[in-house]
Amino acid sequence: MARAIPHIHIEGDRVSVPATTLRHSGFREWVKSSEFPEGVRATYASGQIFVEMSPEATETHNKVKTAVTASLAQLVQSEQLGEAYSDGTFFTHVGAAVSTEPDFLFATWESFESGRLRLIEKANRSDDYIELEGTPDLVVEIVSDSSQKKDLVTLRDHYYAAGVPEYWIIDARGDAVRFQVFARTDQGYVSAREATEPQTSRVLGRTFRIERARNRVGRWDYRLIAE
Repeated sequence: MARAIPHIHIEGDRVSVPATTLRHSGFREWVKSSEFPEGVRATYASGQIFVEMSPEATETHNKVKTAVTASLAQLVQSEQLGEAYSDGTFFTHVGAAVSTEPDFLFATWESFESGRLRLIEKANRSDDYIELEGTPDLVVEIVSDSSQKKDLVTLRDHYYAAGVPEYWIIDARGDAVRFQVFARTDQGYVSAREATEPQTSRVLGRTFRIERARNRVGRWDYRLIAE
């Protein structure tokens, strides 16, 4: 994958980004330091830096993320498949030159035991961690107005380069929820079904669909249903 010319993408209000962040190592240090501003979500991808400061849309992003996270976390825990991580978890793959905070991330026990994925300890703490480094088994991104290019193109390419077996993309901004499970193949990420059909996850061994309905005050409720 060709290296991009370093440049910074700012979403929302302004934020001061140190010059050292144009190197991957410098970006990682910045995000994990006390100098990193609160309320900022930042992604590094081969020299490109995406900084988001705008609040999440409640109806088409936050509620979707909450429903998906709750359902998948419960499945992972009840069947002891591995560990589930919600948004805010800092993930890095050095070889793919990517660091980001996915909307959801899942790793099997085997990924940790084999060393494909490891936890980076928090500074001055041996009992807590601040970063996941390596290759997880499944990553979920929920598309928003400010993240469309990042989720659909940039991160898709970088998750593939990182060897992530399965990438889920969910877009609830239209008349119907678009949800696709992309499996990693030699030809790239491939989805076996259309975005409005139930999706099969080989990693989790289930078929999933997302239901959306109006609640009693006229706003959206979401459910991720495993079959």
